[in-house]
Amino acid sequence: KIRNDMNDPEIVKLIQQDLADAKTLNVRKTPGFFVNGKPLPSFGYKQLQELVEFEIKKKY
Repeated sequence: KIRNDMNDPEIVKLIQQDLADAKTLNVRKTPGFFVNGKPLPSFGYKQLQELVEFEIKKKY
């Protein structure tokens, strides 16, 4: 099953898109968290909340 999945053109396309997205967003490690295309520099509830609130205020 895994060999079939590895050669499935749709799976290959999804992986290629994921890699392109990671390159565009300059992802260097996982897990990585983004809000509106902006990376969360260090993970924590407070940091995530602050970034989300900042993006919401900027938008509205």
